[in-house]
Amino acid sequence: MGKGNSNSILTKSLIGIFLLVLAFGCQDDLLNTGLENDSENIELKSAAFSEYMVISRSETLPGSLQEQIQAFGVVIKTVPEIGLMVVSPTTDDFEKKVGKLNGVMGVVPNLRLKGVNQGGLSLLANPPSIGDDEDLFELQWALDAIDAPEAWNAGYTGANTRVFILDTGIDPNHPDLEQNLNTELSKSFVPGESYAYNGGYWAWHGIMIAGIIAAADNQIGTIGVAPDAEIVALKVFSEFSGEGQISWVCDAIVYAANNGADLMNMSFGWLFYKNGFYYDENGDLQKVPAVYVQNIIHLFKRAVDYADKKGVVMVVAAGNDGLSADGNGSLFDVPASFENVISVSATAPDYWYGDLVNGTTDTNFDIPAHYTTYGRSFIDIAAPGGDYDYAFMGEPENWWYDGIIAPVQEPFGYWEWGMGTSFAAPHVVGVAALIIGKNGGQMNPRQVRQQLLKTADPIDCNGQSPFFGKGRVNAYRAVTE
Repeated sequence: MGKGNSNSILTKSLIGIFLLVLAFGCQDDLLNTGLENDSENIELKSAAFSEYMVISRSETLPGSLQEQIQAFGVVIKTVPEIGLMVVSPTTDDFEKKVGKLNGVMGVVPNLRLKGVNQGGLSLLANPPSIGDDEDLFELQWALDAIDAPEAWNAGYTGANTRVFILDTGIDPNHPDLEQNLNTELSKSFVPGESYAYNGGYWAWHGIMIAGIIAAADNQIGTIGVAPDAEIVALKVFSEFSGEGQISWVCDAIVYAANNGADLMNMSFGWLFYKNGFYYDENGDLQKVPAVYVQNIIHLFKRAVDYADKKGVVMVVAAGNDGLSADGNGSLFDVPASFENVISVSATAPDYWYGDLVNGTTDTNFDIPAHYTTYGRSFIDIAAPGGDYDYAFMGEPENWWYDGIIAPVQEPFGYWEWGMGTSFAAPHVVGVAALIIGKNGGQMNPRQVRQQLLKTADPIDCNGQSPFFGKGRVNAYRAVTE
């Protein structure tokens, strides 16, 4: 065991419910408010916008357009590859005036949204502690579920692959992460914050995801699915608030694509009604013109398409609302609804600790997590995300063993359990890294996607399952078939 001390408590947290207040965390409320009818009787909070995203008509940003915009505001940031400018207005009627310019497709508030959410659940005070010299590998049931050790024994560990993680940053000094972290390319898109952990609570989210993908094989703590993959941390959500702006994420996607990304993990999602309803970073219901939502989707699609053309495989978490995405045409999830990303649902065992105590060796790890979003039209593949359904029963003991154990920051004891589709997605990213590493470090995203899906284990059918997509990811089959 590495750093930490024997008195530190390995905290089981229900921190895996990753999504925004506006997104999957509130989707149940959203689906039952009749918002698709654009009701005028709903009392809305007022939203004030200090920054706007100006989106050019052309796919890339003309230099002449930027010069025109400077007459109406201060240009804070440009992402030329996708025709984006972030502007702070200096004139009244900014949106109206700029929107009339010939080269402008749309002017949209640079919405600040929640990136990670506690989900109304809190950390437990007294789960079991793990001493410095204990081996955590035996607690990583998820690796057994996807046959990762068999893939390693076949000689594949993710070497020569580069994975970008868009999240809340990382701890560059964590003993499980420092070996595989590229500190030169890691970057923060959050003003005033470094990519590196600096005491913020929400840092755990990005740290856990990094560890699930590529915790080093160093006889310390846990091991990642692809323990020899290179990871790059891109902070797009504040480690202190869990919030971020749309422009930060789009900028980071382009940055990753321009800097040799093979893979990208996006364990977040923003859910919009196409008629303009959404929840802001405070959980307040907001209504903007429907054209705002259309332009946000279009802009994000540009970013995703740009990365796809650059050869980046993008894997995203499906969400934790526990509802079907089928038949909800008025809703759009950014980024999981885009066709060129891989959307991942979550699986878990049913009280795995009981099987450990009883010596059971045939545990079923392929039970859909009770919270996972599902739908034949939405889910591509499934992976372990853990579950916390027993938490609501008050017993049995040690139910948190059904979660995913992974690295976190020092105040939480360096390793911790979490549950959510946030932690299912990086298992798929890890397997994809094994596939790419096997093929020398570069592959067409469609080839990687095809290999993942065709070698997944079909769980409940041989077609497209609403809970599993094409099946639960299988690392060994992915590198041997």
